[in-house]
Amino acid sequence: MHKSANTPELKVVNLSKRFDDKHIFTSLSFSVDKGQKISIKGESGRGKTTLLRILAGIAAPDGGEIRFGDKVFNAHSAKCIRNRIAYLPQGIDFIAEDGNELCQMLFTDKGKVTKSLDALFLDGNILEQPFAELSGGEKQRMLISIILGLNRPILMLDEPTSALDANSTKRLIDLIWGFPDITLISTSHNSIWEEHCHKTISL
Repeated sequence: MHKSANTPELKVVNLSKRFDDKHIFTSLSFSVDKGQKISIKGESGRGKTTLLRILAGIAAPDGGEIRFGDKVFNAHSAKCIRNRIAYLPQGIDFIAEDGNELCQMLFTDKGKVTKSLDALFLDGNILEQPFAELSGGEKQRMLISIILGLNRPILMLDEPTSALDANSTKRLIDLIWGFPDITLISTSHNSIWEEHCHKTISL
């Protein structure tokens, strides 16, 4: 079945999740159109990261439905849908020594990675530096550049500005918003970031 022009890129219907006896969220519903940039916000412990992990297919909800286009996200469609998502969690455990090795492992578009680095005021040589030698801001900007190099239509970022100052945040906004066809789903506590988002989901 082909996605119609009016079908949202993502539709969440009555989603719920709990840990033990604590409900993280319940009856959560929202939709995201293709190319929209949205932010999920809420106090610590309200389930922002959990929701993003569920949308990325890493964690499972306790109830509700998630649709990407005309496909319901389930065991049968998971592989196809995951291939459309580029997901960057917080505090990622590095599976590579440096950016070059990570690019090779993920089969990224190296040209796009380099252009993204330049837009974020980072030299391409930073890909050769061990992750352990990079500052938090350098690491964050480089990882986002690498994730963009996957050329996936849906981008999911968990607190993408947590290690960035205001100027770096604005450069990142200019970069990502410069891709009108990319749908962005993010979590954030950053007011500058939220002001630029088309929609904010409050938990």
